[in-house]
Amino acid sequence: MIRFAGPVYGAGFAICLITGSLPLFFLFGVVIGFAAGLVDAGLNGQSSQWEQATGKRSMSGFHALFSLGMLSGAGLITLMLSMERDPVAAILLCAAAYGAYILLASHWLDSAADNAPDNAADGDVDRPAKDRPIRLPLAVILFLGASITLAALVEGGVLDWSALHLHRSMQLPFDEAGHAVLLFSVAMTISRFFGDRLASIIAPHLLLAVPLVIAGILLTSAVTTGNAALLVSAYVFVGLALGNAFPMIVSEAGRAAGDQPLREISVIVGFAYFGLISGPAMFGVLAHFLGLDATILAIAGMAFALGLTSLMLPRFVVSAGRTSPA
Repeated sequence: MIRFAGPVYGAGFAICLITGSLPLFFLFGVVIGFAAGLVDAGLNGQSSQWEQATGKRSMSGFHALFSLGMLSGAGLITLMLSMERDPVAAILLCAAAYGAYILLASHWLDSAADNAPDNAADGDVDRPAKDRPIRLPLAVILFLGASITLAALVEGGVLDWSALHLHRSMQLPFDEAGHAVLLFSVAMTISRFFGDRLASIIAPHLLLAVPLVIAGILLTSAVTTGNAALLVSAYVFVGLALGNAFPMIVSEAGRAAGDQPLREISVIVGFAYFGLISGPAMFGVLAHFLGLDATILAIAGMAFALGLTSLMLPRFVVSAGRTSPA
């Protein structure tokens, strides 16, 4: 699946950049969306299998590399635009390199779990029952799906609305307001690089719950007091708290699903995409009728709710891991 979707993803970007036809642009935009979903689900499935084969948590580290790549790409394009250089050639080169790499690396994409080291470290990842693979019950799928939807809504909400709120409501200049998005993204990346190590020391549900509850309270306080500096600091803390939510939820879903978690992870990732797609419309309606302050308070409330929901994560995952197939 990844060997097919990866090159299609890269080729779709290339066609969108060079085509002069609007219908063709929209057609391949849809193709890119399908390919991105397949790659996302496939790579998360491979990462989950790698975790189970090695006995070590690594999902946050994989997502940290993804975040680092996004920041690096955005920085490169920004630099080229500031130098008045056309970034199309660089994007085409990256797309071609990505597609070629996926094809050439097919030997490990097929069997990441089979090729992983055999000396699994007990205790890093609690293994479910031996009668795997396990089809997760609907209640577990809905719980994990709702959790990852909240995570996607909070992340997308901060990225889309934080700078606008700081500019219009807090009267910050555009360049200073944009710093909140950058600092939030950097904070998420940093937290992911340390997430796996922290999860081996702190229970994953507590690693998510405590910082997210604090982040929700801090963001609410910053909005209600109208303190711009506190609000930017709150976004940084939200990034640190939220960074490991997506990878930890996917990791727990894969751990409960068993040796072949692709189907369950695909459904969970689908919930995340639903949050990313529905978020702009939902927050836009809030901003239109209730104002930007209400939008940011809604994001804070979702972070707080995700923190409380995370406390129930062990109950759902453990119960799923002990359930036999129907």
